[in-house]
Amino acid sequence: MPTSSSVQSVTQRGPFLDVEISQGGKPRRYFTPAEEPCRGLLKPEAPIEYVSLGPIGQLQSGEVVCVPVGIGSLAAWRDQRPRPQVGPLPAKQADYRLEYEDADVAILRGRFPLLGLIAWPGMGDTLVVLSKTPACQDLIKRNVATIEYRVAGPDPYVLLDGDKRCPLQGLIQPSGQS
Repeated sequence: MPTSSSVQSVTQRGPFLDVEISQGGKPRRYFTPAEEPCRGLLKPEAPIEYVSLGPIGQLQSGEVVCVPVGIGSLAAWRDQRPRPQVGPLPAKQADYRLEYEDADVAILRGRFPLLGLIAWPGMGDTLVVLSKTPACQDLIKRNVATIEYRVAGPDPYVLLDGDKRCPLQGLIQPSGQS
């Protein structure tokens, strides 16, 4: 069943569009390819529909369809699915490298265990989006960290650096090898 939505903002992040939409009155964040048909469809204030097809869903207007390759709003994504039975704060080692950065975000590519706990399909090779906050700066350069999953609260996934917590802002399926 399509959900009426509208595009709130669109920011290009390397080969991706970082898109915020109002979906059924709630904010949602998606990452799409920065090419047609997504580029033409996703304009600020444009009305679109979200259709729950495939692993992430799709955005459409009439016959024009844009299939997202990633998600933000990770707490909302986690909360709309059954909660897995896990112990307190499962944690594993994540291995990654910097793939892209701008003034606001860094995108890391690598192996991030535990993402399947929110039904994320890209288990072995995933891109993660981090805000470039002070807590995240050292982790961006490090190439290895601990990833932790939380069944409740605003941040389902965080990378840990001692007592610093760097929340994951999004997950993207990589399109190819680099």
